[in-house]
Parts: sequence; structure tokens; C-alpha cells
Amino acid sequence: MARASTTPLPAHEWLENVKLEKGEILTELHFFVQNQVSGPNQSVYNVAESAITSSSPTKFGRTQVVDHLITTNPEYNSPKVGRIQGIQILDDLHETALTVNWNIIFTDGPYKGSTLTLLGRLVAETRDGELSIVAGSGKFLLARGIAVKRTISTDPKTSNTVLEYHLHVSTPKAA
Repeated sequence: MARASTTPLPAHEWLENVKLEKGEILTELHFFVQNQVSGPNQSVYNVAESAITSSSPTKFGRTQVVDHLITTNPEYNSPKVGRIQGIQILDDLHETALTVNWNIIFTDGPYKGSTLTLLGRLVAETRDGELSIVAGSGKFLLARGIAVKRTISTDPKTSNTVLEYHLHVSTPKAA
């Protein structure tokens, strides 16, 4: 089950000034994403490359599909919440950055069967990042909001990473 955030959202004082529309509900979610680029639990796979990907320092044009595990704690074997599934494309010639189109599929807990759709850009070498929440289903019908990412750890040998996410999701009361 995704747990409520116990740590403040990093440096986002602007969020305190966001006004909800009448009848909207704000849900805050906190969980960890297991980004496994290699090994037995690999969750990222290359599916296409451009003519210059192999010579590009940013791997420009590489297209990947992902199916990342979401957990309640940073450890891989902690309770499972769901999956992040979707596509990501390395699309910047000047820095290693991804445009992502991901769906969060909740497989356990109070949001089981619900989804959230995230879109946006993440710079690979930065610790923090943000994605827009643009849609949802189930308990998150008509969702909008922000997903804030922080990289918790990276294994230097495998490049596998653990990412912490704080989501602020707004939905109509009727959803």
C-alpha cells in the first residue's frame, strides 16, 4: 500500500499556494520505484534506436519500455504497491534526458485497480525531477497533479536505481 508522506516535499513551497477547485480532493502518495536496468529483475528494455544512438553521448533516439516495481520502502523485497509501465525516449542531443509516458498501475492496497498517467521530462544525472499527472482511472478518475522524484541510490556496477516518489493528486469528489 502506498503510504502517506512523512517527509516534506523538497523545496516546493509553491505547493502550499495551490488552490483546489471546489469539491476537489487532494491525495498524497509516497512510494519507491525499483529501476532495474540489468540483472535478474531487469525492468527496462531497449526497443528502438536512431541512426546516431550508438555514437551519441546522450544515447539520443533510444526508445525503451519499462515495467518497474513499486514498493512501500526502498528495499526491493519490501511490500509491493504496483507497477510503472510505459515508454521512455532519450530525446536530448545535449544532456541525457528522457521524455516519459508512464502508467502507474496499483495492484495492492486501497487504490488497487486504479491507475495514474504521468508525462514529462526527467534528466538522468539529476537527483530530483518532476512529472505531470495528467489522467487517472478508478479512484483517481479525472486526476491531475504532480509527481516529484528523488533518486535515493544508484548501484555503480549495475546502474540499477531506487527512486522515491511523492505524488500530489487532485480528483473531483465524485471520482
